[in-house]
Amino acid sequence: MSWGNPQSSQEKILYGLISPLSVGYGIGSYFRLAAYSKGYMKRIKLPIPVVSVGNITCGGTGKTPMAIEITRRLITAGYKVAVLSRGYARKSKQKVTVVSNGKGDFAPCEEAGDEPLLIAMSVPEAVVIVGSSRAETAALAIEQYNADVIVLDDGFQHIRLERDLDIVLVDYNDDPENDMLLPAGRLREPLSALNRARLVIITKVPAQPDQERLEKLRATIRKHTARAEIAEARFVPKGLRTNSGAAPLEQLRGQRVVAFCGVARPEGFAATLNQLGCTVVHLKSFSDHHWYTPDELKMLEKLMRESNASAVVTTEKDMVKIAPHDRLNQHLIAVEIGVEWLGPLPSPISEMIKGKLESELKQKQK
Repeated sequence: MSWGNPQSSQEKILYGLISPLSVGYGIGSYFRLAAYSKGYMKRIKLPIPVVSVGNITCGGTGKTPMAIEITRRLITAGYKVAVLSRGYARKSKQKVTVVSNGKGDFAPCEEAGDEPLLIAMSVPEAVVIVGSSRAETAALAIEQYNADVIVLDDGFQHIRLERDLDIVLVDYNDDPENDMLLPAGRLREPLSALNRARLVIITKVPAQPDQERLEKLRATIRKHTARAEIAEARFVPKGLRTNSGAAPLEQLRGQRVVAFCGVARPEGFAATLNQLGCTVVHLKSFSDHHWYTPDELKMLEKLMRESNASAVVTTEKDMVKIAPHDRLNQHLIAVEIGVEWLGPLPSPISEMIKGKLESELKQKQK
């Protein structure tokens, strides 16, 4: 069913049945936030700065590449960064897993989760820790790894941990004003929650955006937050990763490929492949965070052979889940994605790096 936009009669019936649940979800969200704001539930203030990268909808806004971008900039500025994540959909039942110690040692994907491992491999200098309690993983990052900055991956709804900068991503292709709360819609919180954000980034803005659509989205955001700066960005292919190392984007141009992905919004991956100039003879979409079975990997390899394709192409997030020794890896190519800012670096980020962090760190060192 299309979230918040039922089409068929069956979808409309189902939508009518689950819509009341969204009301209950909203009431629960309100009382949870009120409990923190009134002091009935205590928030935790860390001794070091905290940056949160999150969203207000379910998946697909680009949190992971944005978290990588923020982490990389902080490390370049000289800070020791720890990224904290829940490790959603990981197979391990361990309460806490150190995905990366910041020295190039990585936990297996089953223990780490696909997105935390991707962050760790993209920024190997960062400490990456997963666990259900951000307070517990933050304490570990500070006490054992001497982190001086925390980045919360998907942290907007984690009210318990105070943060110095709340960044929220909104997809250019979404219409949050006409969406509903879960489970009938995609919203994880009412739009009024945007008022907690210091920076709202409209992501996935195309090269030639519909200005009317963009202005409408800006107006929707501004309606719900007067304090947040609004910025725009897009995610662009930066290079290719193969079993033998990095490769230029041009390697895919004119090639016949089989593609697959397990992401929230596969249409974005399909558009990227089209942009790179390859011919996609088959595109297989799986659920977000999907764990691939041996039979599925064999099926992809078979499709490649039977369609006379030269490679199997996927996302970075999916590639980290394919074992290095798997036969498919011989033909596997992942598209690396980076952030392109449409304008200067947003001031909340630059100020955080140049001013706020320096001030906080000086206080810490006293």
